[in-house]
Amino acid sequence: MKKFFHFPKFSEAFPNEKRPSKLLREYFRYSFRKVWCSTQCIQLTNYLNNSPLWAELFNQNLYRVNTLLDTYCDKTFNKKQRLKAIKENFTRFENLFRIHFCNQLVTQQEVCIAKLSDELNLYLSINQIDPLEGFFSLNIKNNQKEHIYDASFTLLEENKILISSIQGPNSKSAQDLIKSATKQLYGIRPMFMLIYIFKLIAEKFNLELLGIPHKRQAKYRWNDHSRLLFNYDIFWKDNNAILTKNDYWSLSNNIERKPLNIIPSKKRSMYKKRYQLLDDIKEKINLMFY
Repeated sequence: MKKFFHFPKFSEAFPNEKRPSKLLREYFRYSFRKVWCSTQCIQLTNYLNNSPLWAELFNQNLYRVNTLLDTYCDKTFNKKQRLKAIKENFTRFENLFRIHFCNQLVTQQEVCIAKLSDELNLYLSINQIDPLEGFFSLNIKNNQKEHIYDASFTLLEENKILISSIQGPNSKSAQDLIKSATKQLYGIRPMFMLIYIFKLIAEKFNLELLGIPHKRQAKYRWNDHSRLLFNYDIFWKDNNAILTKNDYWSLSNNIERKPLNIIPSKKRSMYKKRYQLLDDIKEKINLMFY
């Protein structure tokens, strides 16, 4: 584990970018932002050099400094708010999940939390898709390690957890993967299963569960609708979320269950298995994070 962190040069933060036009554009952006955020860059460097575990996380991929320079989970955060949110996230994550688990996660990049079916597993991971949407994520993967669905998040002050992105597979077999996973999850679509799991985690740690508004999501661009394939606001409404005063969507930690006696008999067995699966996941979360 590298014990020290230094704020990277452009070539260290973007080692794989080869396209000349984008390379030049990113160079000027990066250079300007480093100057604009110079005070925060020093403060983040000092913080990480006093937190070797999280310094190692940044050293694994120096592009992660763009969470300070550019965007971190919520597009409305300014540079001071981004620094505060980054530090708050790591401090609270360590307090909730304990240092042993945090070390394991940074070393392994992912930890299996629960087996959802013979073919599906639930992971808590270091977000490998885009750190600007959060450093951590929940993932449903199959035995071939194909991503079925991913959701990144950050921990905020006042015991809040913010779901900052939801993403499904983008392969040619995406529809088949989702259809198969839904069947294995007894009719629960994978994206909704992830929300249920967030509810269980929020309940376990007594957290307020929040969803990112569509126009505040990290990849939102007013003139580029191709970046976001679905509307977050509609998704949160589908999960019975309520828009709060700070414009985050607030989700109840309660998972609604229909009484079995009102469910048609031909579907009753499926619902029993669904509820048992949720109970099993809850038990595994409680045992892992005691």
